[in-house]
Amino acid sequence: MEIVTADARADVALGRRAPLAKTRVVVADRTVISRVGIRTILERNPATAVVAETSSYDHTLLAVEEHAPDVLIIDLDLGDDTTKGLQLCEHVTARFPQTKILVLVSSASEFVVVDSLRRGALGFYLKDQVSADELQKAVRAVQNGDSSLGHGVSKLIAKGLGGAQQKEQLSDRELDVLRLLARGLANKEISKQLFISESTVKFHVHNICHKVGCTKRTQVVHFAMNAGLLN
Repeated sequence: MEIVTADARADVALGRRAPLAKTRVVVADRTVISRVGIRTILERNPATAVVAETSSYDHTLLAVEEHAPDVLIIDLDLGDDTTKGLQLCEHVTARFPQTKILVLVSSASEFVVVDSLRRGALGFYLKDQVSADELQKAVRAVQNGDSSLGHGVSKLIAKGLGGAQQKEQLSDRELDVLRLLARGLANKEISKQLFISESTVKFHVHNICHKVGCTKRTQVVHFAMNAGLLN
């Protein structure tokens, strides 16, 4: 008889690997050495389990669909096609929002960093600049829905967004709205705080998203914080 405990995940069959782990991870990387290394680091914590390893875009998507992991750790260049890796981030975020994405790459430009975050990734690290402890903390952070960026990544974001230039492009009122967005306020609450109509708030949010190049409020806040727009 199959025993189901209160800690079991409702959306993952008990027959699959480590269904009771608090953090279930899929690792997508072309090189077996990287995959084994990541698995070894993460599974030092008995509450974390790597439930699948993949080396291609198609297999990564299938693994996420099958295992419903809490976190997907992905090297965007699974097939020498960073664009396809970025598209995969967007696809996973749209279809499986319960799976949070942590990008772990060998090198990156400001465009790749910014675009991966725009497409739903919450974390971004360079392989040669992340320690074992940092990787474990990053996984926990993104699982909780928080952003987690490696050394130097914030500077790449600011450069990619045109940090100071973006700040000049936003009006004083848009910055006011942005700061309240960062506090988690809804449009109705923002309208009361600023003594403007809710439709005006929506107008400002639309303009902010357009200027920053994001489509979601959470993405706007992440970018604004890392680009220094909330200072």
